[in-house]
Amino acid sequence: MLYAATLHLLAGAVTGSVFKVRTLLVLLVLVFAESVILVITRGGAAGIWGVTNLIAVQVGYFAGMYGRAVLEQAGYRSSVRPRRLH
Repeated sequence: MLYAATLHLLAGAVTGSVFKVRTLLVLLVLVFAESVILVITRGGAAGIWGVTNLIAVQVGYFAGMYGRAVLEQAGYRSSVRPRRLH
């Protein structure tokens, strides 16, 4: 189950570095549904891992947001300018 928490952490980091908060909310709903299914199929002890996965997604999201902010402050953000065709 540790690998699942690691994958949820990575998914949160990618989500935080690229997407907005709405995507995090959708991801949290999916992970919560996954947790409920895990409790139903595996029992109550698996519920702890479900909560761990929810926390891992949130921590990963904040880590991704922080990483994006650091890169933007350092000036590594690429500005996209539309080309003008004459």
